[in-house]
Amino acid sequence: MNATAPTAHAETGVERTPFGYITATHPRLDRIQNAISAVCAVIASIAIVLTTILVIVGIVARAVFDAPIGWSVAFIEMYLLTATAFFGIVAAYRGGAHIAVVSLFNRMPERAKKPLLVLSYVAVLIGLGSLFWAGISGTAYAIAISMGPVPGSSELLIPGWIMQIIVPISMGLGIVVVGIDLVREVFSPWDAPRTNYEPGDDVDEAIAAVPVLTDDAFDTDAPPTTAVTQIPGGRKKGIR
Repeated sequence: MNATAPTAHAETGVERTPFGYITATHPRLDRIQNAISAVCAVIASIAIVLTTILVIVGIVARAVFDAPIGWSVAFIEMYLLTATAFFGIVAAYRGGAHIAVVSLFNRMPERAKKPLLVLSYVAVLIGLGSLFWAGISGTAYAIAISMGPVPGSSELLIPGWIMQIIVPISMGLGIVVVGIDLVREVFSPWDAPRTNYEPGDDVDEAIAAVPVLTDDAFDTDAPPTTAVTQIPGGRKKGIR
């Protein structure tokens, strides 16, 4: 996720911010999505920092003072890693941090890209909705049976539903973010996608820019040769 100053993509008319994007067509909706992304990113970042601190403190306490912290491992596994993963999903989605293979997608006509984006948003919403419902069910079950650590154990006496509720809260926020993208695509003209914020690199140009060595380059007795780089526009550039 990029935490630098906002940058504008002239070719798409989209301004990238630390927690998402700003478009000229729906800036208010963009700010709602970016605000949710920022909240999720802050929560995930705090969880990562606390995890790092607790791991270091736990190692020092065990190795130097022979006094291990009994509750730290369970707290990290149950709360901090859960918060990092699920809130991080939302922030990564809005910030465009997920890995995406777009070589085939970018070759398609604009009219064909739009329905594919709509289908992808529907699939994402189904996944988020399933996790949301599972989280709600887990939270209700934890409350019903008073789930929590056994008294006298080394774990912190935190009610079990607090861990369970991390999932529906984060997934609920994710549903809002993705749902806005879906609504914007469905109710906008179908001549081109409206939420393909950062199309990605042109694969053909990236491949063409890779230096191509001639056979003489591997001949140690031959004089220095010139590697040929094919660049967009059909021109060639020599690299010594």
